[in-house]
Amino acid sequence: MDAGPPQDPAGHGPRRGRRRRAAWCVSAGVILGAAAVACLAVGAISAQQAVAIGLPGVLLIVAGLILAVPDPATSRRLGFEAGLQTGSFLSRLLSVFRRRGNRF
Repeated sequence: MDAGPPQDPAGHGPRRGRRRRAAWCVSAGVILGAAAVACLAVGAISAQQAVAIGLPGVLLIVAGLILAVPDPATSRRLGFEAGLQTGSFLSRLLSVFRRRGNRF
């Protein structure tokens, strides 16, 4: 007997809602941060006001990143896979430059 959480026939598992909330948090944080920087650059607000607008944006981004990670074991696995992909990409990139005769 399978003791896992019930799955939706459409593939909407319990983690899908968590990922959606995480994406919304990060998006809202980026929008707030960009708005603060843009308003400061234009001169519409002072630096203190820009910090007051940007701080909730930073908190939303951090909360979204925390929500995006389901558990420590999955985090380690995903980090290891990302490291393998990065190493593979870098070795391919270096081999392309070596074929052209450029040395690092």
